[in-house]
Amino acid sequence: MAHEPFPVGLTCLSRAESFRDPGTNLHERRVILLIEMVANRLGIPPEISYRIGQASLLHDIGKIAVPVDLLQKSTPLTAEESALIRTHCRRGYDILHWNADALLQLASEIALHHHERHDGTGYPDGIAGDDIPLPCRVVSVCDAYDALRQDRPYRRGLSHEQAMNVLLQGDGRTLPQHFAPEVLSAFESLSDAARSIFDSYDDAADLARLMG
Repeated sequence: MAHEPFPVGLTCLSRAESFRDPGTNLHERRVILLIEMVANRLGIPPEISYRIGQASLLHDIGKIAVPVDLLQKSTPLTAEESALIRTHCRRGYDILHWNADALLQLASEIALHHHERHDGTGYPDGIAGDDIPLPCRVVSVCDAYDALRQDRPYRRGLSHEQAMNVLLQGDGRTLPQHFAPEVLSAFESLSDAARSIFDSYDDAADLARLMG
């Protein structure tokens, strides 16, 4: 089916965010493709899957309220610095939720809850299981995979195999119980496609074309 173009306002906000955190623009757009793919596998209607992908474009918009030196820090964060970075979820919600537009409401929900964990150990509210909205459960897995594979100031990105192993087996920091089992299972079944998305769509022009 043909998709409607992304709203200009969302795209502009995403571009503004990328000035604060280079690499975010490509990360967000790859995550959109992963989300739509996983949501479809879960039986979510294509038009709803696409809307979830659209709304997820701004899942990290709250990072514009975080000091840029923390976003680019190459050494371990202190407990205070980690707590400050975690405020990006509620900051994103504050930026987006004030407008009654349905897409922005969904975007604000995703911004607020995409770091919640299935076992209740996430943030900012520590909600668990089905209390986490389904779109946020989908975004959580897709976001985690792409973040593991992406180069960060403090580490090199992981290979596809390494990232999948972290999601499915854990590494001490990320654990499989952090993710909704049905979403993680759907992602695992689409592992080859996820690899292709990351490896193929690393050029901004290609991603812009895919977004219409």
